[in-house]
Amino acid sequence: MNEPRPTLPPEEIEWIRRTRRHPRPTQPDFFVLRRLVQHLGAALARLGGGDSLDVLDVFCGTRPYEDLMPRGSKVTGYDIDDRYGSADVTGTEFLPFGDASFDLVFFAEGFFYSPEPDEAAAEMLRVARPGGSAIVTLPLVWEYRTDRLEHRFTAPELVRVFERAGWDEVEAKEVGGYAVSWGLLTGRILRAIEESARARSTFAWRLRPLFAAAYAAMNAIAVLADRFERRVWRPAPYVLPPDMILTARKAK
Repeated sequence: MNEPRPTLPPEEIEWIRRTRRHPRPTQPDFFVLRRLVQHLGAALARLGGGDSLDVLDVFCGTRPYEDLMPRGSKVTGYDIDDRYGSADVTGTEFLPFGDASFDLVFFAEGFFYSPEPDEAAAEMLRVARPGGSAIVTLPLVWEYRTDRLEHRFTAPELVRVFERAGWDEVEAKEVGGYAVSWGLLTGRILRAIEESARARSTFAWRLRPLFAAAYAAMNAIAVLADRFERRVWRPAPYVLPPDMILTARKAK
């Protein structure tokens, strides 16, 4: 076990944790993060497994979703470093744990960094106990860095990766659709404008209330558009989700 040695200020770490777990309408990514929290809660309820689970939080970051885990669970945070001061175990080896160590392997918004997705899914299966589960979330519609390898998966493709690894009861669901994706990308553009204004002027902080109002208005429009999309338009079989969530179970 490693002692926490955060490289970010405590207030920034807490801000990251709060904005992911309890997003506010004045955030540019409010709608998709709220949807993600709802899907995580539903996935945990659907998988069941009782209380006091041994949970592995892969690439745990600030561990924003730990309180969603079943009551009494023991959560082990693993990450490549401890810049957030929240990891129990760090290292470059993917999942340096013994076979059948955990009841739940939780991997939020990081699986797309795996150089070899099939091997990563197989390692997750190895460390899961018989009858244990996996929950994976990852983005589809989002920016990416050109200087490192990242993967983007459709839901059917992600299901195939985990089925090839040997997981059972594999299911992937979209988190939002066109309206949520629109809100996320529009919010990102507004955020870029805000960041540019701050970089150019020391007085740009005065514009913060205006940008907060713009984010709130944009999120309100996205909510209404999402209701229309789900109740009236329903563009299936085509989808454009900003995020998706996969659940799977290991055979007993």
